[in-house]
Amino acid sequence: MQSFKIIKIMDIPIELHITFLLLLLAVYYFWGIGGFILYLFLFSSVVLHELGHSFVAKKYGVHIEKILLLPIGGMAIMDKIPEEGEFKIAIAGPIVSMILGVLFLVLSSFYDISLLKINSMEYSLFSTVGILNIFLGLFNLIPAFPMDGGRILRALISGKIGYLKATKIASSIGQLFSMIMFGYGIISFNIILILIAVFIYFGAQQEYTALITYRIFDMIKIDEIMSEQIIAVPPETTTKELVDLMFKYKYMGYPVVDTNGALIGSVSFEDITNVSDDIHVSDIMKPPIVVSKYGDFNELINKMNNSERIYVKDDTGKLVGIISKTDIIRILKIMGLKLKDIN
Repeated sequence: MQSFKIIKIMDIPIELHITFLLLLLAVYYFWGIGGFILYLFLFSSVVLHELGHSFVAKKYGVHIEKILLLPIGGMAIMDKIPEEGEFKIAIAGPIVSMILGVLFLVLSSFYDISLLKINSMEYSLFSTVGILNIFLGLFNLIPAFPMDGGRILRALISGKIGYLKATKIASSIGQLFSMIMFGYGIISFNIILILIAVFIYFGAQQEYTALITYRIFDMIKIDEIMSEQIIAVPPETTTKELVDLMFKYKYMGYPVVDTNGALIGSVSFEDITNVSDDIHVSDIMKPPIVVSKYGDFNELINKMNNSERIYVKDDTGKLVGIISKTDIIRILKIMGLKLKDIN
């Protein structure tokens, strides 16, 4: 997604999606500076809501990649959500919103600023932001994905019926809720409600699909899919010799090892296409992308985004295997057949 960082809080980048800026301009166009200020206050509250999730998640060792602000809300992008800490992580956001709501309402009873008037209805800054925060907190407590309430529900019932089944229930409730909201949006000609309903429907569906995918990935062991046939080249190999090696073995990439057999680089067909025949591999090789033989498959997938092949090492640092993108595609097709067994 097209976004850019505006600030970093708790070592977490806060990013704005480009569509957020477009909506800001639309708000200013229709409701002037008053609507603009109100919108900024509301989304500052959304940032604090997401930081509430993030603060607790960090206590459980979760890495927060960033908090992304979208026109319909914000999301903290985490590398995982631990089952044992899901309840506390999920409820932290709504608690922050409710506290903010109460504080703004208390403040409004002493002092407030009139911002805008819409259809003879006057909106004051602190009271409006207070009410919206309480609404945000309550809305997110609806026991359905992708709202926080869906995670809370899953955390409460997963111990009795299992994590997968609990996810399915919360996801189904989310989709049912979105269909009701969509129908009401159609009847009332409310385009905002329709858009939110669509977001909720696909968000709920994605939660269950993501868990299924994770379970499939969890079955895959790196040492079971790696190729143990390693054709390595020394750093003094010329590009001409490497081309001859490619013709012989039909591989498009090779690990580069030193005289002690230690992995020091990686070279592929793309690296030699525009260089002369007498160039040494050591001059064009790239740093190797490495995973542990006992590593996590999800880590492998993430690293594969930046490389055509991954090199596998054992606990001693010895190169023991290679995994290519072709290997990944093949194993995912095979593992896809196990989806019915999981579901």
